Amino acid sequence: MKNVLKKGKAKVWATTQLITGAALLAATNVHAALPDTADPSNAAADGDYIGLMKGYAYDILIVVGLVLGCLAFTAVARNCLAVYSEISTGKKTWSDMGMHGMMGVLLLVFVIYLLTEAAGIIF
Repeated sequence: MKNVLKKGKAKVWATTQLITGAALLAATNVHAALPDTADPSNAAADGDYIGLMKGYAYDILIVVGLVLGCLAFTAVARNCLAVYSEISTGKKTWSDMGMHGMMGVLLLVFVIYLLTEAAGIIF
């Protein structure tokens, strides 16, 4: 029984070595080029690295603003769904749903306004 296990281990080891060697040989012939980085939306002149970093920071902050807007929308939608589920149990009425919906829309408009103003101030 021990001899069978030893022969099995040896075959597995040899197969593993063969596959590893083939993978290493195949990997040496691969020469992929990395893509160039995209310029920021407010591209600076060539050689102006401070302006380039400002452009990238602006783009990052715009994305953060979009994420904040999505989080605000998700919070309003979750709140409206919670009120809708409480309507079926009798804890809330349809007027509560309308009030939450209107206030949620006002909140979203205010958040979008603030994010738009912030985007204008940043750069």
